[in-house]
Amino acid sequence: MAINSRDEKYYKAWMTHHTVSRRGLLRGLFKGGQQTQASIEQDIVRQTGRPPQAIMESLFLRLCNGCGECVSACPYGIIAMNAGKAELQIEYADCDFCHKCTDVCKTGALAPQIAPDTGLKPAVSTSCLGRMDNYCRLCEISCPQQAIAFDSRNQVTIDRAQCNGCGKCKLACYHGHISLTPLN
Repeated sequence: MAINSRDEKYYKAWMTHHTVSRRGLLRGLFKGGQQTQASIEQDIVRQTGRPPQAIMESLFLRLCNGCGECVSACPYGIIAMNAGKAELQIEYADCDFCHKCTDVCKTGALAPQIAPDTGLKPAVSTSCLGRMDNYCRLCEISCPQQAIAFDSRNQVTIDRAQCNGCGKCKLACYHGHISLTPLN
């Protein structure tokens, strides 16, 4: 039988010998969807801070074309281009999530529906003055999200779910005991 001569009779005969239940059909369809979803959800780890409403890192790296519009739009000058991608550098100013970078992004790498988060989280050094006594609490006081707290033994705890990576804690610590690192 030639390939082109497959008609209704051919497929009817084929289906009489090869039955597929509805459950089997749906299972086959959904399994393909689950495999695709699993491959999409496996995101690469963010290696640097991104502008506040950056999408998932793997998609951000594909969509950010290095146009530099976000760099020009940032009123604090904390966005820079590194290897052709927008990167947040909180050294002298914090991010107040003004959304000006998101407003000018035409590629979709920054999306307004994403909750503002730079992807940076504070790491407090062991030489922190707040750990030695209870007099220095500048990082705790400056945190608008109340993500930093000291316990009764002067040990710092950071609620990573509350922290949005704004950088106010780092800038408040005039001794330089806080660094911001990408969330791994």
